[in-house]
Order: sequence, then C-alpha cells, then structure tokens
Amino acid sequence: MKIAAGASLSVPSLFGCTPEITLTDQTTGLSLWGFSGDVTDTSALVWLRADAGSEAAVQYATDYYMTMDYKLTKPVAVGPESDYTATLSLDDLQPATRYYYRAAVVGKKPGAVGTFVTAPAPSADSKVVFCFSGDTRESYRPFLIMNAVRAQRPDFFLHLGDTVYADRNGTAHRLEEFWQKYRTNRDDLSTEYCFNQTSVYVTWDDHEVTDNYLPGEPLAPIGQRAFLDYWPIRHAAGDPTRIYRSFRWGKNVELFILDTRQYRNLKKGTMLGDPQREWFLDGIAKSPALFKFIATSVTMAGGGSDRWDGFPKERQQILRYINEKKIRGVVFLSADMHYAAITNIPKSGGIKDITAGPLGAPLNRITNGTARRFDFFLAENFNFGKITVDPKNEPGKASLEFIDQDNKVFYQGTLRAD
Repeated sequence: MKIAAGASLSVPSLFGCTPEITLTDQTTGLSLWGFSGDVTDTSALVWLRADAGSEAAVQYATDYYMTMDYKLTKPVAVGPESDYTATLSLDDLQPATRYYYRAAVVGKKPGAVGTFVTAPAPSADSKVVFCFSGDTRESYRPFLIMNAVRAQRPDFFLHLGDTVYADRNGTAHRLEEFWQKYRTNRDDLSTEYCFNQTSVYVTWDDHEVTDNYLPGEPLAPIGQRAFLDYWPIRHAAGDPTRIYRSFRWGKNVELFILDTRQYRNLKKGTMLGDPQREWFLDGIAKSPALFKFIATSVTMAGGGSDRWDGFPKERQQILRYINEKKIRGVVFLSADMHYAAITNIPKSGGIKDITAGPLGAPLNRITNGTARRFDFFLAENFNFGKITVDPKNEPGKASLEFIDQDNKVFYQGTLRAD
C-alpha cells in the first residue's frame, strides 16, 4: 500500500480498541506530521515524530518551495524515552512574517510543508485573529470541526485542555498507554491539516491524567510527561515541567496561559500556587497590551469545586487585584464545560469569561443556561471561539464569534478593552 508523504496508518490493539502503533511513512521516515507551536515574534517550535533510530531536523524559509535559501536546524536523534518525538526550535525569525517548514529525517524525503506566521513586534499596531476551544475525546474522531478552524485562517489556535481523554475508551496507566492516546488523537486528518496551516498554543486539564484528579494523584507525573512529549511547549530555563507562560502579539494582544492543575493545594486554597499567581498578576499589571487574554482550562464561575468555584478566595484575590490596579482589557478564555458561553464573572466589576467547546466530546445537557451570570449560552453543537483584534477598524475593541463544525457563525459580539 502506498502512503502519501506525511500521512500515517494505524493498526488496532486490545487496549481500548484504539490504534496502538502509528506506522512510519517509509518515504519520509515520519510517523506523524510535524506542526508548529509557541510562536513568538522571533522564534517558533516545531514538533515531530519519526522512525525509531533516526535523526530528524526541520527545514524552514519564507519561500513555500524552499528551493534555494532555506535554513536547517541541527538534526536530533529521536528515541524511545519520548516515544520517538522531538521538538526543535526555529530561531532568528522576522516578526509578522509567514514561514514555511517541513520535517526532514536524515536520508529520507522531507515531509509535508506546513506554515505559520510569527507574532508582530510588541510595538506593532497589528491585527490579530485567533481561535480557541478544548476537549477532544478519541471516540469522537474524526474531529471534523478542525476543518472549520482551518477555514477561518487564524494566526494561531489555542487548545484549552482535555487534549486527550486518558481515562476514557480504555484507561491509561502506563506511560506507553498515555502516549498511545496522543497518537490516536493526532492520527486524524482534519487535525493534521489544521495544525499544518497555523501554530498552536496549549494547556492541559484533568483528562490528560484522570477525571477531576486531586493533588497527589500517582498518575499525574506520567500523564504530564506524555503531554509534554506530544506538544511543542516552550519551557522556562531550569523548569522543564512548567506549563504556564505568556506570549505577546503586537501592541494589542498578550496571551497568558495558566496551569490550573499541577500546583493545586487544597489546604491552602490555591489553584495556581504562589509562584504562578505572582507571575500572572505581575505580568498583567506590567503588560502594555490593549487586551490581556487569560487562558484558564477551567471556568471562572460555575461547574463546581473542580473549577474556580472551588477556590473562591484565590479567585477573589485575582479579581480584586485587577480592579484595584485598574488593569484594562482582561478577558478570561476557558473550556472544559462542553458548552459555548459568555459569563459575567460575579463580583468582578464586569470582567468576562468566554467559554468554548467541545471540539469533540459529549455536550453538556446538565447546566442551566438561564443562570443570571450568562450573557450567552448554547450547548447544542461542537464549537470554537474566534477573536479578532483589529485596531484600524475597531480601536479599543475586539470582536467575538462562536462558530460550529459546519463553519457557521451562531454568535457575534464585541469585547471592549475598557
């Protein structure tokens, strides 16, 4: 059987009746398409998975065909300790520039060409468009909604957690079983084509480990390792498991990605932990960006003790800080609840939490959408949010759209920085 360049095949296993082995394309030496993530104005990461025992690099250029002046990263060996995955850094890039790249195994034909755009320089008064959502459960593949995300041509896509369901359709206990969950979800053409055309930022939630897990869960380090192996995440120096981070997109957008899982302490009533909370509050206070979009995998209001409702003192500390410091343009972005909604966060002075999803998971038939905190609520379709910040057409504002798997807009609204 002939396999197209960059494509992959799977064979079944007894574990959850899901694919166990992703076969390598013999012409490229790649078993899954590479994709980009954690893009800045001067750099990007590219993730790939290649054949056992191979060395892989990334070719990249501003020319789609890469016929002449492409650059090449230093080849790295892929090994079983990371399930034959690797993340390589593309550096010394130009801001607000479209780049093309392809993974290349030494001695093989290069893989499929992907593309991303670098962030505008911090001083640039640029338009920024991005999409966000969460919740991708393997039994809901193919994730056809990713075709709609790709059709919107976002500058980047933000995945807000539950990127796999390690505790469904066969519960993962060993590292190899967690890896398999990612291989299964990633071996999806709609997802591959989408990630091939834009860059990705990601955080995690509970299902990367197990449902609503608490501090001390023995599977947490295993699930986290698999998560970090399968996503391109830029790590702080000396802290290889740190997931919280921030990215500036020109003069008007800064994205703060929170880790609402690994630092929870129920006795102290903290979800973020002191270092992360201090980093977050200091960051939004110092940020000159018009909008500060805060990626929190769990909702700021509603949903019970596993979400921010279970940490009311810390939530109020954050909201009080924002109001006392008069920080403008703060918008929270969340997923996890399996509905689309705009929530007025109680006792926040009007700060919004925009919830999207699921991309592919059961719809929420429990939450009462008539609750007073909701400006908008719908739990009838797979969906994602799209935000456009266009300073030339709408200064001081951002437009919000909710879009379904048929690429139809079912809500339009405006967010104001003040």
